[in-house]
Amino acid sequence: MKTRAEYNILDFLKDDSFLRSVLLLTDDDVEFWDNYVLENPEKKQEIEAAKQLLLSMTFDDETYSEQEKLELLEHVNDQVKSIRRHRLYVGFYKIFAAACVVALLSVGVYSFFAPFTSDNQVATIEKNRSNFEKDTRLVIAGERTIPLEEGDDVLYGGGEATISSINQQDERYAVDVNDSKVEYNELIVPKGRRASHLVLEDGSKVWVNSGSTFRFPTTFEKNKREVYVDGEIYIEIAKDAERPFFVKTSEMSVRALGTRFSVMAYHDELAQSVVLVEGLVEVQSNDESKKKILQPDHMLTLASNSMDITAANTYDFISWKDGLLQFRSQPLSMILAKISRHYDLYIDCEKDIKDLKCSGKLVLFDDPKDVLETISRTISLEKADSKTVPMSYEMNGNTILLKKRS
Repeated sequence: MKTRAEYNILDFLKDDSFLRSVLLLTDDDVEFWDNYVLENPEKKQEIEAAKQLLLSMTFDDETYSEQEKLELLEHVNDQVKSIRRHRLYVGFYKIFAAACVVALLSVGVYSFFAPFTSDNQVATIEKNRSNFEKDTRLVIAGERTIPLEEGDDVLYGGGEATISSINQQDERYAVDVNDSKVEYNELIVPKGRRASHLVLEDGSKVWVNSGSTFRFPTTFEKNKREVYVDGEIYIEIAKDAERPFFVKTSEMSVRALGTRFSVMAYHDELAQSVVLVEGLVEVQSNDESKKKILQPDHMLTLASNSMDITAANTYDFISWKDGLLQFRSQPLSMILAKISRHYDLYIDCEKDIKDLKCSGKLVLFDDPKDVLETISRTISLEKADSKTVPMSYEMNGNTILLKKRS
């Protein structure tokens, strides 16, 4: 019988207390393993790899009560015996994560995760997790993942992260502040989830849209403030003349002192953009070949090695943070792309109406069918006769086709 000080990745994944600490976030177990890492720092990398394996898997939509989850955890050994008699594919059987993890190990997944030797590899797994997980979550310093409910607010400061829910008491999580090393956290909002709100330690407010990852430090450096985005954010920056604020994407850097603006930089989009609501920002391409100053009520677009500025109605580009979409003279295809991301559905339209300009306002209801009904009944397509063109839609699984009604 191994002692916990002798554990490897496989041993961690067989430990009921470890499973509870990661999957159920039970206080006693979380505290135990936090202390374990402090006492056994050489095991930190293996623990991190085990966590990533647990958190990187997908399961079906069946839900379980807390009691059912605990019962499943208590019967992991029984599941292992059963699994060894039947070949298992993740997601085929409706089994809770603990049993699935052990099952995966029995068919050789451990051999893939065992060779971790660097923080970069762990970070790669963390990044890949976003392709699988469907829940909004806060990742603290790459070590602890906290699931968030829709409507939760996250506040950083005073050495802790506070999560405020509408119907629950605030939950507080200790955050290690190390002056010698900048620790980064991530707020991940998958496609199909509502925008989330975050207050940084300097008081800056950030809204993170669907399909986005926002990376930020636990505490900012003394001479500058830097955050990173893959996706779309709206940010209201707290003024601090001594520490300029930088929002960085894969293609550009946005510098501001105190201002309000949005940044759109989805990795699967050809263009990235900045829309300035208030203040002044400087935008520079990552290769430093292009740099421009942006004035309020204007949008800068970086695409195809060019940087262009146009006038913009700013609320059209930030209305998503309020749970609606407002648009003026936008192509129908562009509007459907935004709705697709919000609901994690594939929504397209017939070729002959893709480029038709649309104006209107859509409330992002919980049910995407309500939005499609609104589009099909009320959106005006800007034609010469200025009449509303009736539309209909067809649904086939997660694919929806919008077409002009004949």
